Amino acid sequence: MNETQIREDRTETREDANADLQKWADAINNLLRIIERSERKLGYFQNRVKQAKFMDRPNQRRVRTAGAQVGEHSAQLEGLRSELRQLERLYSGGIRLRETTENELRQIWGWINRPGIRNFLYTARVSFETFLDDWHRWAADAETLPLAIEIRTTRFLIGFILLKRDADTVTIRFVIIRPDYRARGYGTDALIETVRYAFEVLDAEQVTLEVLVDNGPALICFENAGFQYLSYADTAGQVYTMGIERSEWVGDRVVDEQSVTPQLSAPLGLFFDSEE
Repeated sequence: MNETQIREDRTETREDANADLQKWADAINNLLRIIERSERKLGYFQNRVKQAKFMDRPNQRRVRTAGAQVGEHSAQLEGLRSELRQLERLYSGGIRLRETTENELRQIWGWINRPGIRNFLYTARVSFETFLDDWHRWAADAETLPLAIEIRTTRFLIGFILLKRDADTVTIRFVIIRPDYRARGYGTDALIETVRYAFEVLDAEQVTLEVLVDNGPALICFENAGFQYLSYADTAGQVYTMGIERSEWVGDRVVDEQSVTPQLSAPLGLFFDSEE
């Protein structure tokens, strides 16, 4: 396992010295305006390249110039959007796990039953009544924890995770992030918080999970959260078993606590006013 993974991906908290809410909000708004301008420029050059396709004798020099600008602005936008996701996560104050409430279940059920997702918890689409019955059964079982994933500062619900506790092991049975919050780093944040919760609150010695070998996005997310590959099986489906030990997490945590402020990249630092 990369020894820096957990340390680098650990969600920053609101206690950080630089985490003034207005500064984060201003930085996000400034970056959004820059992204908007870059998108307009990219659209302009994309249209010039498309326009050339309908001309009998286009100016090849201008076409090449426009094509180069498309590549440059596309790469710039990718970097800016990545910086925006980082800022949004720092501004949000981190992830919190808590008990789910019954009035949240219909929303969670909708996420679970989306195409491509439903077979991770159920083999077919299930009714809300079936999911409700399952939730009551899980909640009544002391060893099963159906937990909500929410943004710490706003208490906004962004996901659901089902944990199973057995002796000194906590198994992640299922996890889902709401569709508009995927591919933004929140899945990794939620998993890191789950590891912390398992070791600090549930007093586990190991956290494990199973994942299909062809679920690329989930594999990347689990790897980024520090999980190692433990085994492979080809029974009902091709799956990896992944896990992380308490000793690995504690070792990375000791290093992590040496840092008390968010580590901003150089571009991000430009969005903060250095004068008080």
